[in-house]
Amino acid sequence: MHPAVKIFLGQLSYGGKVDGELKDDDQSVISVLARVYEKARNALEYRADHLVRRAAIERILKRLMVYEKNPTELAKLLLTELKWARYVSVTELEQVDEMKLAQTLERYINVPDTGVPREWLVGVASAQIEEMFNLNRDFGKFTYFAFQALKQKIKVPDPNLDLLIFLAVDKIYSQSDDQQQAYHVLQLAEGNVSETWRLVNLAKNHPQSNRLQKYVSNQTGALLLLRDIYFANPVEFGKLVLNEADFMQTAGKVLDRQLRLMGERISTAAVRSVIYVFLTKMVVAVAVEMPVEVWLFGSVAKWPLVANLLFPPALMWVVTRQISLPKGREKEKIISRTWQVVNNFEELAKEEDALYDRPAKTGSGWYAVFSVLYIAVFIATFGLIFYGLTKARFNFAAQLIFVFFLSVIAFFAHRIRLTAGIYRVKQQNGQKSSLWDMIWLPILTTGSKLSQGLSKLNFLAFAFDFILEAPFKVILGFLDSWVQFLGAKKEEVVG
Repeated sequence: MHPAVKIFLGQLSYGGKVDGELKDDDQSVISVLARVYEKARNALEYRADHLVRRAAIERILKRLMVYEKNPTELAKLLLTELKWARYVSVTELEQVDEMKLAQTLERYINVPDTGVPREWLVGVASAQIEEMFNLNRDFGKFTYFAFQALKQKIKVPDPNLDLLIFLAVDKIYSQSDDQQQAYHVLQLAEGNVSETWRLVNLAKNHPQSNRLQKYVSNQTGALLLLRDIYFANPVEFGKLVLNEADFMQTAGKVLDRQLRLMGERISTAAVRSVIYVFLTKMVVAVAVEMPVEVWLFGSVAKWPLVANLLFPPALMWVVTRQISLPKGREKEKIISRTWQVVNNFEELAKEEDALYDRPAKTGSGWYAVFSVLYIAVFIATFGLIFYGLTKARFNFAAQLIFVFFLSVIAFFAHRIRLTAGIYRVKQQNGQKSSLWDMIWLPILTTGSKLSQGLSKLNFLAFAFDFILEAPFKVILGFLDSWVQFLGAKKEEVVG
């Protein structure tokens, strides 16, 4: 067994399965109201389940820090709200007390002004706080092991290659968001905030970042299954990696279970994205589309309005129905590959699908030719869409709305399809493009850009955060104090 694998196995805790989802049984009115609010608020943003708590911590901190700067009081208020909404379990609370949390917050509140945005610091703080509650300490060890495995296969000359690979693995393999990635870089930078800000921006704007992320995405299937096998039964993992027959049998069972869960996650992601787009569409319809049509045309065109409301859910349903998960031979390949990663670690560097530097394009005009051709396809694709909508008697405002939501929902569907393919063994140069891909790419590109802007201009989220949430939490605080007062009075009577 390779020394890197031995070191990795020696670092794992093998401490049994930790149920981080176990919550207390608080069914008080305050807790119920807080959970209902959080579910409604989280429905307004397209976010993976494992990122919801971190985002909630960031949102709560931003609101509290408007009027409270004392780290001790901030820690108390934050813990109270997290307990109300049951974002933390009793076990998680036992390892993070108010004093420890206050010390963490103070490091971010009292950072000298070095040009680093305060909003970014709050995001990094939320990532550290979320990780403090995390009972799953072995997860990060798998991330570093994946980094070590893939680093052998990436042979791109760049002085910042280790940073770029680590962030690509952290984003794709660990599914960390920007704030969590920044916190992980902060750890590597030994707490130097200014250096972390520089490194994060360097990686974000680096020309190799997207290419590395795509490569990592194609390589992580076996590493994901290895992590799933461990967390299915940590106690037996050390024995499994020494016995091929037992490993293969267990891997098959774990993979079957993960694929079933994947099917459920695909359905959930489809529903959430439809709700997210539908709610945003309703705001746009009421605030923009309908007033503009009345102003320009004197009335609202009912057919385009209904089509714009129904088409996105229908498109999402059609796309998700066509998603297929690995079966038969594909499952056998991923299981064999997982065994190979552990027991033939040293062979990874010799594999043919390594990533090399792109050949230089000097002296060639093909890149410019293809760029012009892509622009032509882009214009033609949207030109045909607008032409068809004109024939269907959509006015220009309705056409813009239709194209906007077509692009966004197509991008969400594409992300779901990518998620469904994580347990496949993919070849670096084995991907083929079709005429449909050529037509679909401009729509996906537009959807990607629009979804980023949509997340920043989510009017419903803004209304929740700055109009509803603050007074709502004040009311909950009053009710909580009232309940405590009644409890104290009851004890006095009983006493």
